[in-house]
Amino acid sequence: MKDLITVIINVYNGEKFINKCLDCIINQTYKNLEILIINDGSTDNTLNIMKKYKDKRIRVISTENKGLSLSRNVGIDNALGEYLYFIDVDDFIELDTIEYLYNMCKRTNTLISTCRSLQVKDFNNNKNVKNENIKVISKEDMLKKVLLYDDVAIWNKLIHKNLFNDIRFKNRIANDILVTYKLVLKTDKISYSNKVKYYYLKHDNSITYKNNEDRSIDLYNAALERYYYIKKIYPNLIENEISAIYRIMYTYFNKSEKVQHFLKEVKAIKLSKKLFSINILTSKIKFKEKIKITLFYITPSLYRTIRKIRYK
Repeated sequence: MKDLITVIINVYNGEKFINKCLDCIINQTYKNLEILIINDGSTDNTLNIMKKYKDKRIRVISTENKGLSLSRNVGIDNALGEYLYFIDVDDFIELDTIEYLYNMCKRTNTLISTCRSLQVKDFNNNKNVKNENIKVISKEDMLKKVLLYDDVAIWNKLIHKNLFNDIRFKNRIANDILVTYKLVLKTDKISYSNKVKYYYLKHDNSITYKNNEDRSIDLYNAALERYYYIKKIYPNLIENEISAIYRIMYTYFNKSEKVQHFLKEVKAIKLSKKLFSINILTSKIKFKEKIKITLFYITPSLYRTIRKIRYK
């Protein structure tokens, strides 16, 4: 029999999305699943909706509201599967996604397989590449993808449970950014596909699109924590510097007094200049990205003005 795979769905007040999410998991072509739903203190009709599903593979654990990060830990601690697959309740996947990723792991003897994800505005949108390209990449190359925000999320990956033996999510707003790279560092290689298999829904309540003060500050702190951690292992990985500069730039664009005071306190602009080097200009990032970083290095305030005019 094929390995048991635990699909972890963390949900808080997800009554608008739970049907679509559960339907796409229940109907996966890969059948040997444990569908573990962590009901994180929902106060709407989420729990009643879940009770209508009679699939024996479904297991619901209800807790007080812990937040997404700690709720994910509940899922990890209670999972029985050999592999874990995370999906947010307001997202959906193609019906062969889990089988596709599992076969990638088995064919390539990897502990992590990943595919592309796509932001959509409704449940009917989907898009895919015509020419499939599956490749095995080194952990260093995967780390570059993670650092440049091409593949930072936890939810488009099939991950062997053993990789989580000493890794858990922290009780913070920034969660994936603090976990994904550590999982990558514990492997030798990762299987990667250019096919879109995961769709994340953009809506007003989505955590991903809330750019409030606390989120901005926590993302900054998480990015710098990651930078110093990786710097000890890969001191010459230029993508690490680029990623840290990006985060300083994004945080700088938040004009709230609290965020701007924080940036002055941690001397973020001074740090961005220290991180800048000629190696960025010879790196493999796009030319326009090099221009952005260089302009920010020369004069952050002017770049913010130019960016504001561009996005009006």
